[in-house]
Amino acid sequence: MPAPPYAVPSRRDRVVALASGIIGGPAGRYAVIGGRGLAGVVAAVIAWAAAMIALGVWQKGHCLTKGWVNPDQFWRACYSDLPVLHVTTGLAGRQFPLTDPPLDQPLGSALVMWLVSLVTPQAGTGVGAQQWVLGIWAVLAVLLLAAGGLAVVALRPRRPWQAAHLTASPALVVLALVSVDLAGVALALVALWAWKRRTPGWAGALFALALLVRPYAVVFLVAAALVGWREDRRPDVARMLGGALLTVFVLGASLYVLFGDSVLLPLRSWWLSAPGYGALALVPQLHQHPLLPGVATGVAVAGFLLAPVLGAYLGRHRRRPGIAQLAAPMLLVLFLTAKAVPVQAGLWVLPVLALSAIRWRDHLIWAGAEILHFVMVWLHIGFASDPGKGLPGSTYSLFILLRMAALAWVCYQVWESRPARTRHRHRVPVDSSTSGTRASSSAGVRLET
Repeated sequence: MPAPPYAVPSRRDRVVALASGIIGGPAGRYAVIGGRGLAGVVAAVIAWAAAMIALGVWQKGHCLTKGWVNPDQFWRACYSDLPVLHVTTGLAGRQFPLTDPPLDQPLGSALVMWLVSLVTPQAGTGVGAQQWVLGIWAVLAVLLLAAGGLAVVALRPRRPWQAAHLTASPALVVLALVSVDLAGVALALVALWAWKRRTPGWAGALFALALLVRPYAVVFLVAAALVGWREDRRPDVARMLGGALLTVFVLGASLYVLFGDSVLLPLRSWWLSAPGYGALALVPQLHQHPLLPGVATGVAVAGFLLAPVLGAYLGRHRRRPGIAQLAAPMLLVLFLTAKAVPVQAGLWVLPVLALSAIRWRDHLIWAGAEILHFVMVWLHIGFASDPGKGLPGSTYSLFILLRMAALAWVCYQVWESRPARTRHRHRVPVDSSTSGTRASSSAGVRLET
């Protein structure tokens, strides 16, 4: 019987096999796998993305109907940057985010929010405008997840169902609509696809756009460069890095000429800010021993320098790790040393999971910790308005540690994960000089490659 053209998760993953019971159970022994190509996988990936985003809209239901007001948006855990910033900044009047007063967001994120405001039919600061903003972003989120899922399928054609780790993750329900980070995630995955297609210039440009949305994208750029260097694609690595630098320079310089210092506002704010929610650097402050902003900044800068060094060291490992295996420990370093790890930062873990051979059990352990932290951070923020209902800082610090422990666990599992080997039958050649008994015992032995 011929081997299937790609891995079937319900035959290999116990969690998937159990979950598949609602649609008829695991694929049977004689099931025809891949008879229609990857179209069925792609359709399922997009359907899951739509379902997760629909659940996310439902999770934001209270704010969607009543508006994003304090402190209800914290007690109901339905906060989102998009509607809140839309009505509290110049975005309500479709103002460009770098005009006075500039939007204190990464440049790429600010531009995405501005584009959303341009296509919003209703301007102003009312609930209707907020509803339109969230609704439009929900549609865009489905499209971005679909693009990212297609990129994963193209990058892993022998394990296409791994794309479900991106589009069917429970973490999407609570994280996908908080910010525009999904734009950066999709850009990073499409950049990896362009890198695989040997168009390094385009890959570098796409990586640069992802970096402007959120700096976490640097781990995928560095991982691709390290793997390319190891595979003797050094001219391609140079073109990719050059394309990334050129894109950042041209876009940044153009906007600096037009809007001046406003372009640098997010960097200056980050440099001077105190530790923020979700970061290990915040834990001392929660126990009445705050770190100085300069110390937290130094640790974060050291993390950005250490991560590529760690990636280069691990890239020389005898196991020859792939992009996902290198990106995981580098992302962990950035998270452990960051000045702030907001809830939406968890979205950047999903591409690592989708590109690896990780099991769903490990994914769900991490996702459970992310969802738990998501709920607790809003309860902690609400503590200022009602200590009787909110979560005190000392207790919130435990959930920060739990979240980081779960992240370390899943990154380790990604590092250890290796695609399942394919079995082939080989006939062992028999020397004509051997005896018939020995020949008969040797013939037909299976070897695994």
